[in-house]
Amino acid sequence: MTESVKPPAGEALSARRARILVVDDTEDIRYFLATLLQDKYEVIAAASGEAGLQAATSGVRPEIILLDVMMPGMDGYEVMRELARDPRTADIPVIFLTALSSVEEEQYGLDLGATDYITKPISPPILLARVRLHLERSANAKRLKTLSEQLSRYLAPQVYQSLFDGSRQAEIETQRKWLTVFFSDIKNFTESTGKWQPEEVTFLLNSYFEEMSQIAADYGATLDKFIGDAIVIFFGDPHTLGRQQDAMQCVRMAVAMLVRLDELQVRWKTMGIDKAFEIRIGIHSGFCDVGNFGSKLRMDYTIIGREVNLAARLEQAAEPGQILISSETHALVQTEIQAHARSPVLAKGFSEAIPVYAVLKPAPLSEGIAAAPGLPAQAELSHASAKTPRAGPPLADAADAALPESIAGLDLGIGLTRAMGMKGFYLSMLRRYLDGRRDTPRQIREALDAGDLKNAELLSHSLRGVSAQIGAIRVPADAAALEQAINEGLPRQSLDDLLRKLESSLGELIAALQSGLPPAEQVATGL
Repeated sequence: MTESVKPPAGEALSARRARILVVDDTEDIRYFLATLLQDKYEVIAAASGEAGLQAATSGVRPEIILLDVMMPGMDGYEVMRELARDPRTADIPVIFLTALSSVEEEQYGLDLGATDYITKPISPPILLARVRLHLERSANAKRLKTLSEQLSRYLAPQVYQSLFDGSRQAEIETQRKWLTVFFSDIKNFTESTGKWQPEEVTFLLNSYFEEMSQIAADYGATLDKFIGDAIVIFFGDPHTLGRQQDAMQCVRMAVAMLVRLDELQVRWKTMGIDKAFEIRIGIHSGFCDVGNFGSKLRMDYTIIGREVNLAARLEQAAEPGQILISSETHALVQTEIQAHARSPVLAKGFSEAIPVYAVLKPAPLSEGIAAAPGLPAQAELSHASAKTPRAGPPLADAADAALPESIAGLDLGIGLTRAMGMKGFYLSMLRRYLDGRRDTPRQIREALDAGDLKNAELLSHSLRGVSAQIGAIRVPADAAALEQAINEGLPRQSLDDLLRKLESSLGELIAALQSGLPPAEQVATGL
């Protein structure tokens, strides 16, 4: 049982006041605490540990919890353990209230994660002071977290993490390391955008940077900086998979970026924007100076050296839509990345011509090397074929398969994007979904009937993942709600209600797919 304590009549609240949850099995204590606190705070009272835990995890979460230790059923220590286990409540300050005053009891409560300990009988000045203190500390912690998250956007994720875990210090310090360096820019960006509206330039450039940054993060790259329309990225510091795998990841990342740019062009066109970008990419591997450069007042984590300049020169020599790699990088990736030799490049600042290779085809991924989601292992890619990745007959046969303009319950734009823009591949995913998922609600119900909650939860989880992948609108949320409910051990009636809701949304989607998909023989299989 929980009780919501109303503020005094006539009190106007210009903003929501801090919410305090009082958990105590003694009604008089609850009344005392509520009366003491309600002038300044919103108070919710619970008469048992179970009710207190429910109040903490449902609705608007409390800013602080006052928790009695000795209660029938679930005592305060058990509640504390559950609060600490749940990511939704783990950071809520908890003040234990107890008549137990031994040092051992107090230490035990603090070891469980309690913020403070107040003994009964409760002194109002002490209680109010402790509540105010811990609310202020919690608010300050939230402000620091928000600030750190904002600052993290100015740093590569790896650098930010290494600073916070203490493995790196904000000191002027550099070291010599073998890196694979990536440069890209937009061909004739200044010329092309000279007559565009500033709003168009800003929107398109930021959209482009957003997508490229996400791909860099997916591949574990360190994003060094944006220089106008150029992007500088490197692999090998602060984390490395080894020279060969770093180089391989860099080339695969570059391929994924070209594919993603084609998807962006399509998206912009559907928005009525007829502008287009063409990018060129250069990659080189070698020893660079990497670390913090600058002064005590302002420093920058970056890379310098001849090898960095060489990567930039390769990018400038590349054709639009092309990836040029140096002989050093080629030597590291040639067993798995196909590339053809180009005429050596004469570049400013280099006395001798630079041997270069143009990437043709990434070979199958080696075990342990990550790839961006959806990147076809055998997609042949070059300057001429970037817009139509080819993977043999299955994709070629389905490349022109007709994709309906709309299917109820699906966001086709999102689904197609997640299928790397390949219509045949996307249609095959939809067909597999139609053929393989219609029975999932029945399977979940059977698992629940058998008391196999783990299997029911896994079935819901699987359905949620694949439904989101194809761009389903309602099904992922309904499956997630059921999955969460099973995980939380909600009553069977609640599970049945959620299962019926999932059954309805999935049934509608299956019916829409049955009527909207082209005949099965037009859909690629065996991909």
